[in-house]
Amino acid sequence: MPEASLSCYTRRDPTELVLAFEGTLDLATAPRATQALQEFIEQHGPDVVLDTARLDFIDSKGVGALLTGAKAALQAGGKIYLLNPATPVRKILEMCGLLSLFPAASERPRPACAAE
Repeated sequence: MPEASLSCYTRRDPTELVLAFEGTLDLATAPRATQALQEFIEQHGPDVVLDTARLDFIDSKGVGALLTGAKAALQAGGKIYLLNPATPVRKILEMCGLLSLFPAASERPRPACAAE
């Protein structure tokens, strides 16, 4: 059985900095995801735009990592906003009744100067 792999990286989109997860978010990789979320919040502020479009699997430990990140963001005064959530991510968050904790990136308030 191949080892689970998760790639976590930041990228600059035209209007914002995005944290992206690719691969598998499960028991083996959840600590890496939690660390990436916490480091992003510490380095870039409490609002996290998280791209999970290339996340091909997530289990309960992966959901736990997202919840830990959401709690850290909330305690810092922000939220995790999902950008292009992969079908497995959207489905498991819906089934767990947690999708409302992770609004769409399009719902993220923009600073007044960004609208000009």
